[in-house]
Amino acid sequence: MLVADQLSKEYTVKEKGKRTRLYAVKSVSLTIRPGERYALVGESGSGKTSLAHMLAGITVPSKGKVLLDGQDIFSARKRRSIYKKLQIIFQDTESSLNPQMTVYKLIAEPLRNLLKLSYVEEKKRVQELMNRMGLSVELCKRKARELSGGQRKRVSIARAIGVKPDIIIFDEAFSGLDVIVRKNILELLHDLYRELECSYLMITHDIDVALYSADTIFVMKDGEIVECAKCKGNKKCFKHEYSRLLLQ
Repeated sequence: MLVADQLSKEYTVKEKGKRTRLYAVKSVSLTIRPGERYALVGESGSGKTSLAHMLAGITVPSKGKVLLDGQDIFSARKRRSIYKKLQIIFQDTESSLNPQMTVYKLIAEPLRNLLKLSYVEEKKRVQELMNRMGLSVELCKRKARELSGGQRKRVSIARAIGVKPDIIIFDEAFSGLDVIVRKNILELLHDLYRELECSYLMITHDIDVALYSADTIFVMKDGEIVECAKCKGNKKCFKHEYSRLLLQ
């Protein structure tokens, strides 16, 4: 279980010689329970990515805590145990995947860092992941920069699910993809959810994606969660005025 307890992220901006404090995230509390599907929606600049990076242990909060199974992820001595349970898939695969590494090395890297596998076991696991992602084994020798956007996204998902995490965070992971590729990957995500029995949090500005992929939707505006709706695909679940504006 992943818990955000009164999370805030503050930045200091200098304008006209004066320093101004800006809150990207303001006192956000939420819970990601085992085996459940969540989404976080909001417009660009609402604080979604700042929150996602704090939940994933990438950005240290100005205030508050992030607890994974009761353990503060920022004070944990063994970060490896955190990363084995919690994975994040980034929006920009061009910068998050090393363009000079081969597909095989990209998928094998987290396996080597977090699991104790023999070379034979590693090779078998990489091949299994590529098959599961609909990627040809022939792509193993290609570098990330030689792949299409959809292929890079599938490699990113393979990297994340390879260690069989309890929770996966998708940070705008489907933006920039064409409609058909996005639909195929979302369907793949549904299958993986049933197979892995994991939880996930979908960060997106597209409320239709949230309705399709999550049962509980957090709506974020100006750094705050303004609504937590139990939807299961039903647009009528939203009560807050801002949530209804997003639907339009």
